Amino acid sequence: MNHEDPQGDTPPKSHRTRRVLLGFVTVLLVVVGVAWFASDGRALLAAASKISWTSVLLPVGATLISYALMAASYEGIATAAHRSIGFGAMHRITYVSNTINYIVSTGGLSGFAARMYLFRKHGIPLGRAVTISFVQGLLTNLTLLLFLIVGFAFLVTHESLGRTAIASAAAALTLFTIATFVLVSLFVHPPSRRKCLLWIVGAGHALSRRLVGEERAPRRIGLLRLAHNIDDGFGFMLQNRQAMLAPVAFIVADWFMTLGVLWGCFYAVGLEVPLPLVTVGFAIGILTTLISITPAGLGIMESAMTTIFVSLGTPLEPTIIAVLLFRLTFYALPFTLSVGFFHGMFEDARRHTHI
Repeated sequence: MNHEDPQGDTPPKSHRTRRVLLGFVTVLLVVVGVAWFASDGRALLAAASKISWTSVLLPVGATLISYALMAASYEGIATAAHRSIGFGAMHRITYVSNTINYIVSTGGLSGFAARMYLFRKHGIPLGRAVTISFVQGLLTNLTLLLFLIVGFAFLVTHESLGRTAIASAAAALTLFTIATFVLVSLFVHPPSRRKCLLWIVGAGHALSRRLVGEERAPRRIGLLRLAHNIDDGFGFMLQNRQAMLAPVAFIVADWFMTLGVLWGCFYAVGLEVPLPLVTVGFAIGILTTLISITPAGLGIMESAMTTIFVSLGTPLEPTIIAVLLFRLTFYALPFTLSVGFFHGMFEDARRHTHI
C-alpha cells in the first residue's frame, strides 16, 4: 500500500487561499490604476471622498439578500425533486460555487462542477444534481434575457443616443427577443426541443471535429448525454410547474436585488441612475464576466459598465467609483465570506474521499 502523502508538494490550503486573495487584490489594484490614469485623478479622489458610507449599507444588505434568494431558489428546485438538503447547506454551497466561478472564469462551468461535487457529498444523485443546477441556471438566464429586453427597449427610446447606437440597441433587442421566444417555444413543445437538441449536437460535433480535429473533439456520446440532461431539465420543469413558481419568484427577486446593489452603489456616490439604465449596464457587465478570461471579468466588466454608463450621460469619475464599489460589494464581500466555508466543506469532503 502506498503511504505517501496524496497531496505531494501541494502547498498548504492556507497558502493557496492567500495566493488567491493576493491575486484578486493585485488585479483589482491594476484596475484602479488604469481608472486613475484614464480619468482626472483629483476628480476621482473627489468622487471617492463623497461616498456616503452609511448609504453603502444599502448595496451590502442587497448583496446578502441576493445570495440568500439564490440559495432559496436552488433549495426550492431541490425540494421539487425530493432532494432537499436544507437552506443552510444550500446557502454555503451557493457561496462556494459562485466564488469558484470568480476564480476560474469558464462561463459558469467551474462553479457547476463544484456544485455537482458538493451536491453528491450531500447525497443527491448525479442525475438529479445536474437537473437542479441546470434548471436554476436556465431560469436565471431566461430572467436575465427578460431584463435585457427591458433594458435595450429603454436604450432604443433614449433621446441622447445617435443613430448608430440606436440601431445597435434595436439589433440587440431583436436578438434577445428572438432568443427568449425560441427558449419558451422549446420549453412548451418537447418534440421540437428534442429535434433541436439533436441538430445542435450533430452540428456542434461536426464543427468541433473540423476546428480541433478528431482526437480533440468532444465525444458524440458526451454531447448526447448533455442534450439528454438539458431535455430532462425542461421536462422536469413541465412536470413540476406548480413547484417551480416559488423558485422563479426567488430568481426574479434575486435579479432585482442584484440590480439594487448596483443602483445602491451609484446612490452612495451621489448619483441617482434610472433603473432601466442600471439594467442595461448591469446586464452588459454580467455578460462580459461569462466570456472573459479574467476571474469574474475583473477589469473587463468595469470597463464595459463604465463605458455604457458614461455614453448614456453619467459623469466619468463618479461612475468609476460606483462600478468599483459594486465590484467590492457584490464580488469581494461574498468572496471573503465564502473563504470560511471553503475550509470546512472541502476538508470534510476530503476526509470522506480518503476513508
